[in-house]
Amino acid sequence: MSKEPQKKHEKHISEHEVEAIEAHAPITAPAIFEAIRRQGETELMRPVSALSMSALIAGMALGFSVLAEGVLRAHLPDAQWRPLIESFGYSVGFMLVILGQMQLFTENTITAVCPVLDEPSRAAFGRLMRLWSLVLLFNVIGATGFGFVLWAMQDIQPETWEAVEALSIEAVTGGWWPTLLKGIGAGWLIAALVWVMPNAENTKVGLIVLITYLIALAEFAHVVAGTAEASALMFEGILTPVEAYWGFVTPAMIGDSLGAPCSSPSLPGRRSGPNSSRARKEDRARQGCHHASNKWRERALMWQPHINQGETHV
Repeated sequence: MSKEPQKKHEKHISEHEVEAIEAHAPITAPAIFEAIRRQGETELMRPVSALSMSALIAGMALGFSVLAEGVLRAHLPDAQWRPLIESFGYSVGFMLVILGQMQLFTENTITAVCPVLDEPSRAAFGRLMRLWSLVLLFNVIGATGFGFVLWAMQDIQPETWEAVEALSIEAVTGGWWPTLLKGIGAGWLIAALVWVMPNAENTKVGLIVLITYLIALAEFAHVVAGTAEASALMFEGILTPVEAYWGFVTPAMIGDSLGAPCSSPSLPGRRSGPNSSRARKEDRARQGCHHASNKWRERALMWQPHINQGETHV
């Protein structure tokens, strides 16, 4: 077998420079799918207790998005440009949850579904339903608990409570169908965030801030953060439990779930069917790596010189 001929533009590039180019090349869509599939596979196999606790903490942590946004509003003048600043507070809870690797329902709508799409089976679908139901339930419980904290702080920080109350009324009282449509926007953006994170490397924080800032500025409906707002209004007596959980949480959840698949560019190119495992093994042998991290990419580059040397001697 002869060595593969160099392309014209590669004649004056050294082997070291080629390796540097490959190391800085963006991860391809199939590789991103594989990275997310592996992460989803791990999540599907986690025990109930670990999923429940992580989701509960995530629900409470996401309430800090509401609190931070309210704190910023309380300290800003009532001007037309105020939403441009206060919306940055919405990113706080998402940074805690995403960087802390907690279980968030809107992330799992795309992450955990990748293994099921790759190799569908009744058992895999059952694990997916278990994951979704547990994460959503404990996200909502955690966010409801934080909503109670927001309501209870009105005597301690009345200005902040007034700002949180005003933001919550704006967020959750738009009607059933408008909330569902706004949920599609939030679900789309959160799923897009999941897809681009493997290529983000050192810009993950900025990316999280940008995407979640846009969700707040566009007044999209996120089911977990919105639950904290709806439950705070429920404890205040502005909403009934039916209005809070049926009128907002339900359409927001449906909208978030519908929006997530719309931003999944790698799904059409996924490997599915009975040969999917074999295809992954062939790709790993040919490319050396499917993982999204630099660690795996460096390992693949370490093997590349040996492969090229072997081809030269044959």
